[in-house]
Amino acid sequence: MPHAGNDGMDSFHAELKLKKKDFKRLFDPTRELDGWERYRALIDASDEAYDLIDISNREARFALIVMGALNAMPLLLLTKTDIISSMTRGERIWMVSFLTGYALLLLYFILQAIEALHPGRFRPSMKDWPTASPDYPAGVRYYEDVIKRTPAETWATWQHVRLSQLNAELAVQLHGLALKNDAKHRAVRRLFIGLRAMAFMLGAVLAMYLVFSWT
Repeated sequence: MPHAGNDGMDSFHAELKLKKKDFKRLFDPTRELDGWERYRALIDASDEAYDLIDISNREARFALIVMGALNAMPLLLLTKTDIISSMTRGERIWMVSFLTGYALLLLYFILQAIEALHPGRFRPSMKDWPTASPDYPAGVRYYEDVIKRTPAETWATWQHVRLSQLNAELAVQLHGLALKNDAKHRAVRRLFIGLRAMAFMLGAVLAMYLVFSWT
């Protein structure tokens, strides 16, 4: 009986040491992530990437609202036919030149807005990834891979997918989202540059309109 008690205490101490070792390993800042920690980190990174896409879309829509307000002013000027008809030929040429420049900027702005808001295709190339690799993505998350299979084939694939394959596919998706965010941010940046140029051009048109109408 004492021998059995000692064995129980030894087992308890061994288990306690193991738990302490796992606890230290868990809070070791230099260790590598395990599979499930890597999965959660990739999910968090993907959620952040989707949030950035949503922010870019909101910024593009805000720019479109501002553009609509700016365009109301030239339309209002064009309705003042009495003042335009009283201008000299040279003044009309200047006005037409500035309005043409404004129209070109507006076209540029619209094209950049389309570029910023359209979904786009940003799928990373996987040519340098051997398909025989044990962590090669199984194609269970990306919709273009999923629809290639029947529901039964999709379920059968999920039965055999490994955590390393799932994490690899998440990493590929994250890379694609990063490419999409980069393209969107570039388009939104160009969009606001065009919006700023439109505002300056509109200011010049208004100043010229006031000068010509006053004289």
